Amino acid sequence: MTAEQLRWHRLGRSGLRTPFAGVEEACRALVGVQSQILPAAGIAIWNRTPRLSAADLTRKLYVERTLLKLWGQRGTLHLYPSGEWPMIYAAQADLRTYWERQAARLGSSLEEHEALVSAVAAMLRERESLGRSDLRASGLPLDDLHLSGWGGIFAVLVRRGLACHAEPVNGEARVAHRERWLPGLVWAPPTPEQANIELARRYIAAYGPATVQDLAYWRGRSMGDVRRWVRALGDELTTVVVDGVPMLALRAALPDPADLPPARDGWPVRLLGRFDPLLLGMREKSWLLDMAHYNRVWRPAGHIEATVLVAGRIAGTWRYDWRGGGVAISVEPFKPLPRYVQQAVERQAEGVARYLDAQLSELSYR
Repeated sequence: MTAEQLRWHRLGRSGLRTPFAGVEEACRALVGVQSQILPAAGIAIWNRTPRLSAADLTRKLYVERTLLKLWGQRGTLHLYPSGEWPMIYAAQADLRTYWERQAARLGSSLEEHEALVSAVAAMLRERESLGRSDLRASGLPLDDLHLSGWGGIFAVLVRRGLACHAEPVNGEARVAHRERWLPGLVWAPPTPEQANIELARRYIAAYGPATVQDLAYWRGRSMGDVRRWVRALGDELTTVVVDGVPMLALRAALPDPADLPPARDGWPVRLLGRFDPLLLGMREKSWLLDMAHYNRVWRPAGHIEATVLVAGRIAGTWRYDWRGGGVAISVEPFKPLPRYVQQAVERQAEGVARYLDAQLSELSYR
């Protein structure tokens, strides 16, 4: 394959050429959609299921509950189909929490920590949901670390398969007990090894051809773990050489040699949201953009900008702001965009506004 053929294939697997049938299918095929910033996750899914609205996503998360917000790969929040909760739980069940690592390092007891986890779990069983304000008012001896939004006691409960994110109340994040949130969910998790082999299989199907280093980057796991999972896939995998670089591909999802990339104006133009799955899938980024522009997309503190995708490569960044009751979108291309791209950007901008249930009040270039 050439690098151009690889980009065309990856766009197809990512749902950016032909939309997925629905939101749940998109989240399943992409093996989760990062949702540290929920509106950004929504735009990622909207790009792949264009009829979606922000209200639809809220309904699926908190009313129908066909989607779940959980801590997943790389220790970050993702949206997954609800039925996949046992697998996502199992894939991380072999990892130790901060408190477990500290206890192992210091040779100290976890008895007090476990008592707090049990007490919060009991509170969660009794209520529809809990927020950190409830924990502060509980009288339990919880410190700032226990209340942390990143690795606090709620994250421990999610990691143990006991809780998931519930609907926020007055802007406060909340969690709910699994047995209250999804009482009909069959809880029969696979072993951690089985779950991680399945995630490796799905990753290579969705993002491949890819390297072992790419898989380790996407999962946030060691090379030793990843190589073991890849070996377990055995003959399900084969090697595809992309411009001289050998990469892993799933035989069931091999690129079609007859599926050739079109001329540049035949590629989809997309306004990808922040932290889009396409940008998180590979460790090496030069397939996506000229590395001279890397720091304009991958920003300090782990922030990833929203991007303009043209012919399978990043051609600039964009952002939206609420202004005068509408949405104002500003685009910052790396170089002037051809007229056909500007027209496609305008259609995409109108689509983003519709997703947000707003009017496009302004589209500007910087």
